Amino acid sequence: MFYGRVDVYWPDGPIESYRLNKAVVAVGRSSGNDLVLDTTGISRYHLKLTFNEYQARLEDLDSANGTYVDSVRLSPHESYVLRGGEEIQIGGARLIYHPPAALDSSGAEEITQRVVLARTTYRVALEGPDMAVAPGAHVQALLKIENTGEQADRFFIELDGLPKTWVRVDRTEMELAAGEMGQAVVSFKPLRRSETRPEDYPFVVRVRAKSTPAETVDAPAVLTVLPFSGFGMALGSERLLHGEQLKVFLHNQGNAPLPIDLSGADKGNALIIELSAPHVTLLPGERQTVTGTVYGWRRKLFGALSVREFAVIARSRDSAGFTASVPGSFVERGMLPGWLPVLLLPLLVIGVLAAAMVALLVLDRAGEETPVPASPTISAYALSANEIMLGETVTVTWTVSGARSLLLRVVGAGREQRIALPVDVSTYNLTLEASGRYTVTLEARRDEENAISAADEISVRPAMSLTAEVVDGGELVRHVVQEVQLTWTVNGAQPYEGGYMIWATSPDVAGNLLAAPMPLSGQQRVRVTPGGNQAEWLVTLYAQGHDGTNTSVTQKVPIGSPVCELSAAQTTVRSGPGEHYPAIRAVQPLDGPAQGALSYSPVARDPSGAWLRVEIDADGRLGWVPLADFACMNFDPQRLVTTTDYPVLPTPTATPTPSPTYTPSPSPSPTARLATATATSSILPTVPPSATATSVRGR
Repeated sequence: MFYGRVDVYWPDGPIESYRLNKAVVAVGRSSGNDLVLDTTGISRYHLKLTFNEYQARLEDLDSANGTYVDSVRLSPHESYVLRGGEEIQIGGARLIYHPPAALDSSGAEEITQRVVLARTTYRVALEGPDMAVAPGAHVQALLKIENTGEQADRFFIELDGLPKTWVRVDRTEMELAAGEMGQAVVSFKPLRRSETRPEDYPFVVRVRAKSTPAETVDAPAVLTVLPFSGFGMALGSERLLHGEQLKVFLHNQGNAPLPIDLSGADKGNALIIELSAPHVTLLPGERQTVTGTVYGWRRKLFGALSVREFAVIARSRDSAGFTASVPGSFVERGMLPGWLPVLLLPLLVIGVLAAAMVALLVLDRAGEETPVPASPTISAYALSANEIMLGETVTVTWTVSGARSLLLRVVGAGREQRIALPVDVSTYNLTLEASGRYTVTLEARRDEENAISAADEISVRPAMSLTAEVVDGGELVRHVVQEVQLTWTVNGAQPYEGGYMIWATSPDVAGNLLAAPMPLSGQQRVRVTPGGNQAEWLVTLYAQGHDGTNTSVTQKVPIGSPVCELSAAQTTVRSGPGEHYPAIRAVQPLDGPAQGALSYSPVARDPSGAWLRVEIDADGRLGWVPLADFACMNFDPQRLVTTTDYPVLPTPTATPTPSPTYTPSPSPSPTARLATATATSSILPTVPPSATATSVRGR
């Protein structure tokens, strides 16, 4: 039979999950346990889980270091009912129990999420999260990226749809060679707060390649969050005098509605305890105050102070059926003072002596009934967030009874802060002055020997702002060289070589966009030339704080297409930048377009700047047109990228004239010789008569 699941979280990061298939499960360091956790701080037989009547019960087996449930230590062999989602601390391990009902309703036991998507040059696979998670606990997903292209590429990872404080990605970008596969671990930890509702949260893991930034792979998945319980109760005054009003403070620290029955009880049933609202329902995170009265069945006519112990008991009406109580004391005095009989009966000496003896006996008994001071209790303790930005405020809440002093100790960033608190408050807004990891401990003390504490941890990341603006205004334009001004401010970055651990990256730049080390605030212009398939230009600013606390912020600048409208009556598209190149097609007929002007998007210009290369049809065919025939609307044509990728015309050469040839023949007759000379002269070049005569004389 399936009784639920236990998730074990170790300090160094690994997470283990165990199905519970037995009605009794022993947990400890010894190999004889059903669940073996072999580490120091855990006893050989530490605790056991028992399942019966649809309830899970936890019992500490008198362990050396104790068992803590939501920061409250259990008494040895105390039977504690688990509702599911509670944080169980033993030694250095943290356990979260998930009951079968929660797993069935959420589908956690059968969750199998695997998404595989592909683009032209890479493939993405997202595996998990494969189980539901209780607030405050962890669950992971594995993202695999395979470079299926022929060249190395850089890939960027984003996550959308979940609060940033819930998610951490161990690698937000990775460089992969052709054919190489890389992976990133996505960790989910919903905050243990009443605002974290138990439901399904859809999200998307987005992968973008540097070579094709306009193309993305969006891998969808769902994070299932389980309900968790938490309840706090305290009295307005632990010592109640006759006639004073009883106040009971209630707090639902869980993330689901909690119906509660309230009642009072005392030893011997000598008191009447009446509550104004014996049945209440607390919404997630809600606080309520229930008032009431306490008085005795019969009030004494004469006598000194008498003290009686009582308790207010809360029982939940949900499936957990837990019981909690807070103690108090009722102090009662007689209706008439003890010396009044002396005045009324001066002659009854014996009666006076008898009354005095009775009064002494009553005083002695009252002294015996005076309760011995007990240790204070912390029934609830929580931080509003376990991860914040520097400058943000975290709210510390607690429910404490029996304390005469409260102290909040904050340790981290190389210093300790001690804050004394009034005992009648239950919240404190804490602001931390440096980035880093802190331990926040609440100490409740009754006297020097009776004290208790509860602790939680918080990470403070550097705070930052980043703006990216096109210098000449408007948006970036494809294929046009432009400048973008970056303005940043960072608070809490770690010092580094005269600057700070701050750096900026962009998908279209190899390495860091700005030179390190960078100051905490500044401005700098960068040159940007958007490619043909980019929809937006991205820049990400990173900062590392103390203790390895990192943060980042990304700005996006939209990218538009260059627009040029035909201003001439007609132009011709040629295969190269010049009138000597053959025509490909006419851009516009002689009678002009039917409506408006023809618009084209140039992709480059020639080195002279007199010709533009444009797309001439939907198939992406390119051709060249004169810049003079166009009016460009949203960019400077001289800042368009330059190309020499066009055919080279051959250099024209003159055609040579063939020289006359002479072939010897037998001596002809004078008549024949004259005819031959006449025929030959007709194909020779024209020469002056004198030269001809000279030639003849030579013969």
